Amino acid sequence: MPDYLLEIGTEELPADHVPEAQERLRALISQALAAANLAFDKIVCLGTPRRLACIVSGLSVVQPNTTKRVKGPPVKSSFDEQGKPLPAAAGFAQKHQLTPERLDREEIGGVTYLVANLTVEGKPAEMVLKELVPRVIDEIAGDRLMRWGSHDLKFSRPIRWLVSLLDSQEVSLSIEGLSSGRETFGHRILAPGKLTVGSPATYVEDLRKVYVLVDPVERRQVIEREVLSAADKVSGKPRQLKGALLEEVVNITEWPSAVLGEFASDYLDLPDTLIETVMVHHQRYFPVERQQGSGKGTKKLLPYFVSVANNDRPQAMTTIKRGNERVLKARLADGRFFYFDDQRVKLSARLAALSQLTFHEGLGSYQEKQERLVVAARALAEALGLEARLAVCLERALELCKLDLVTNLVRELPELQGYVGSWYAYADGEPPDVVAAIASHYAPRFTDDDIPADTVGCLASVVDKLDNLVGLFALGKRPSGSSDPYVLRRQAQGLIDILIDGLSQYRVNLTALMGQLLSLLEPKLKPGGEPAKKGVRELGEFLVQRLRAKLLERGFGRELVESVLNAGDPLSNLPDLLVRLESLQEMVRSAGGLDLVRAGVRVGNILTADSPTQLDEELLKEEAEIALWEAFKRDVLSAWEDDGSFRPPASKEEYLRLLCLLSKVGPLVDQLFDRVMINDPDPVKRGNRHALLSKLDRYFRSVADFPRLQPLLP
Repeated sequence: MPDYLLEIGTEELPADHVPEAQERLRALISQALAAANLAFDKIVCLGTPRRLACIVSGLSVVQPNTTKRVKGPPVKSSFDEQGKPLPAAAGFAQKHQLTPERLDREEIGGVTYLVANLTVEGKPAEMVLKELVPRVIDEIAGDRLMRWGSHDLKFSRPIRWLVSLLDSQEVSLSIEGLSSGRETFGHRILAPGKLTVGSPATYVEDLRKVYVLVDPVERRQVIEREVLSAADKVSGKPRQLKGALLEEVVNITEWPSAVLGEFASDYLDLPDTLIETVMVHHQRYFPVERQQGSGKGTKKLLPYFVSVANNDRPQAMTTIKRGNERVLKARLADGRFFYFDDQRVKLSARLAALSQLTFHEGLGSYQEKQERLVVAARALAEALGLEARLAVCLERALELCKLDLVTNLVRELPELQGYVGSWYAYADGEPPDVVAAIASHYAPRFTDDDIPADTVGCLASVVDKLDNLVGLFALGKRPSGSSDPYVLRRQAQGLIDILIDGLSQYRVNLTALMGQLLSLLEPKLKPGGEPAKKGVRELGEFLVQRLRAKLLERGFGRELVESVLNAGDPLSNLPDLLVRLESLQEMVRSAGGLDLVRAGVRVGNILTADSPTQLDEELLKEEAEIALWEAFKRDVLSAWEDDGSFRPPASKEEYLRLLCLLSKVGPLVDQLFDRVMINDPDPVKRGNRHALLSKLDRYFRSVADFPRLQPLLP
């Protein structure tokens, strides 16, 4: 079984495109081979900034033969009275290289047709690859596609060469006038000439000889090992060695080598986050911090960094080191100047400048946004009954949290928004809760980031994120497909994560808060406001989708989640929703739990939106309905209601107690359905029986929408 190698040589690809393109290439090749009925053992995709490659191992030499049946003309119009074939039969047989005598007959829809049973010879793998590989290359999509020269093909960067080998034999391909061969190129600096590839089996080692580590896993291991070794030379350990920075460095190098650099220790008087941001986001350097237990003082960062060069020549390393140090020094000098110069003006004195900064076209300035946040914070604090200290700090944090957007340091380093405000607020003597919340209210900032660790920061983040979502949904900016330019999905997921994981003790009513923010935005929106209201309704659905995913991720069953989400407004009280879900799960898993589910399902399924709710006890005549009503009054109403009115449960213990009470009448519900016609032809009897079941359903629905649990029943 041969192996197949495809290499697409390009000009330097964007770092974030390389892993995505490798995965798309693997998926497209796999799908194309499967569709062509050409078997293989596995596909390994490789890549560097200058090439995408895949090796298909254990490829079948030839497609298997296949058979197919082709329907021809009706028999009655294919032969004359003597049984001789007419032109229709003769032509059909000739088309498929058969004689009329070798055609079969098959009745289809009451009509007998001629049928040709054909054997399709499988094509050699080489021929199949010639057909499908150009299509695969054409379908490797990506962002920021380009065309070059007079070609119609679109790719992320211009394609410069192609390698296509089936074992040691070339499989000739031609794309936009570029023909494939067996020649690739080595490292642009260390081995810039052509290289002849022997076969797929030698491909990785062939490239290693010309200073290209084509396997990204190997490059990652080399980088990790060298960066750790370089940091260890100064008794330090690198930061950011796991995550986005490492992935980017892997995909901008072909022959990585770590370089240890140094900067003046005077810059360590700047916040660690500022120094780290300059290194990581602007220079792709790994900061170096003290090893645990080494050195003295509170500063964690050391005056060193590790960069990764695409070159390991000793004569080049000195030049690279000096150049990196010079660039970092200039960056840190700018950061230091802005950091201290900004503090000549108090943070709170920058409010007027926010009016000149647009939040979003159609939503006003950041000053108007800040005013909305403060009003919403007051309402939220009042609704939650926050203690005075938290309420004051929340309002103050939202007064100050956007002011660093007009500082020079954030203009220079936008990644530091929030952090800069917290540093300046600390220098101005603001309370610790306010300082922490200004920095944390943007969290989670990226996919793997944590939610705010402080309560005020969590509350501030909820108000800020919800204001962003309400405003943009009101303008019709909902994400579509893979397009999400305002990262609304991440903000919505962050909002749900904060409410579930960080504010589980606070009954934040998202629906009410959305309504209030919309009312504050209405002066900015078009008259009438119906599109805006529709947008906010869509936002509610959008948040419920994220909430559903969050609950499923926690391990709750889909039926349980759906039943709880559909019992009332799921966004009005998330802590209560979680308690109901936990109680329901415990009940379902208990002995006899499914019996109660069956009773709730039967009650909920038969009721309609217009079912009566007023019960007339005098009309209860059947033994089964009288028994159910008496048991319900005795075991549920008298045990649960103190003043004759319905009281929803307020804790997990109360929900479990209510479910236990309902389980006592569950068998009588089954008895009623088995012995009494609920939907009696008599509208009076039917209405009264619906009213009886409606009283039970009110208690069932206070926990969940039980009909959604029907799939759990045997």
